[in-house]
Amino acid sequence: MASKKVHRENPQDAFDDLDLDQNALPKDPRIDEIVNKQLYELGAHLTKTENRDRVPGAAVVVRKNKKVIHLNCYGYANLETGAKITPETVFDLGSLSKEFTALVILAMVDEEEIDKKDPISKFFSEFPSYADSVTVEDLLHHTAALPEYVKIYEKSKQVAKDWYDVAMEKSDGWYPQMAKKKAREITNKDVIQWFASQALRPGKPNTKLEYSNSGYVLLAELVERVNQIPFSEYLKTRFFDWMKMDNTYLFDENCDFAEDAPQIVNHARCYNGVKGTGFIPVGYTPLNFIYGDGNVHSTIVDLAKWDWHLDRLDYFGLVKKENFWRPAQVEKSSKRARESYRELLWEPAKIKNNKQVHYGAGWHLLRNKYEDDVEENGKLVTETFESRTEYHRGVWLGWRGYFARGVRWVIPEDGKNIDPKTWESLGIIVLGNCSQVNTCLIAQQISQLYWGKWKKDNIMNNFNCE
Repeated sequence: MASKKVHRENPQDAFDDLDLDQNALPKDPRIDEIVNKQLYELGAHLTKTENRDRVPGAAVVVRKNKKVIHLNCYGYANLETGAKITPETVFDLGSLSKEFTALVILAMVDEEEIDKKDPISKFFSEFPSYADSVTVEDLLHHTAALPEYVKIYEKSKQVAKDWYDVAMEKSDGWYPQMAKKKAREITNKDVIQWFASQALRPGKPNTKLEYSNSGYVLLAELVERVNQIPFSEYLKTRFFDWMKMDNTYLFDENCDFAEDAPQIVNHARCYNGVKGTGFIPVGYTPLNFIYGDGNVHSTIVDLAKWDWHLDRLDYFGLVKKENFWRPAQVEKSSKRARESYRELLWEPAKIKNNKQVHYGAGWHLLRNKYEDDVEENGKLVTETFESRTEYHRGVWLGWRGYFARGVRWVIPEDGKNIDPKTWESLGIIVLGNCSQVNTCLIAQQISQLYWGKWKKDNIMNNFNCE
């Protein structure tokens, strides 16, 4: 694929979409303190004191209700060149990419191109008979009981079982050029072939949550088979362009960027802290060209736009009972589908035995109700609140990402809509380029600044950040 410059002539344009001035970005010094504390601890382990300030870092954006209240960057994108992380720095999102794969599938459901109850044998006729009992919905919610494709790869004896650990300890400058190292790299087509093997024996689908990257690789292939276009092109033309995520792209085996392309120039390296050595750049593995479960690359500014669209979708769907956003291409959808779009993203999945799985479409889910005293007309009144959060982490090599969005509101009386005055929302995105950066903990500590340290009031305190 030929290189295409995706940046705008005027960098300020990207910030205009968020009503921000690139020369005066909002910053909360309390958040700076949280992030800088982690980075200080990273540097404290280095033996050479002069290097302790030169560490990998993170980019952070925080939205409170409709407004971005913090956007700042910390540390180095490239320790070797001295380039620092900026709002334009490109990160590999790892499993945060699943949000976009799920979005594409739900758009296709919304357009009635596919049905989430379709068995995957409808799209993968070469698969064994087990595909008749696995549905598109199972792939979305990690209830397909498919083994991890990484495990299949390891059992093939094409690679040593410790291949990932070796990659994490070997200095490799694969990023940011991301060039092929072999005449033929392993791709999604290979993964599909592995699953077409008659030797594969998956478990029982639709019975429990078993997180599996495999399902999202299959979903990406499903999109290509139905639409007859590359998954990268579908994402770009249907969603990234529409949301003005101009510096976001899917990386696959067809990418061939020029050396001066923004995808290369602005891309960070990722690092792993190795005892006695310091931070080493890590990069190439034989599975770097597989996508659907990962491999969307983006900036903190573009993800802030994504978060803003999600917040408006949520607010208008729950509070206003209206549809806020939808690409022009899906306007033909039925009224029933339009009204249920946000539910497709964030409602827990129902499985056998009347159980629920708390994973939506590309998002982990938490739900809670609690009572609290609020002031009404000068008096304290006990109200019942509903609180929700959708979240996900992204991990690949030294890349670390965490995206958490939460909402809470006073539950209205039966038959009445949510009072907009009681609605609160919070969005937090942390992208890091070092395996020792705990992006989950940073996000959780940021949430406590605005929603408190009690689990009752702040549902994000339930995150497991170990």
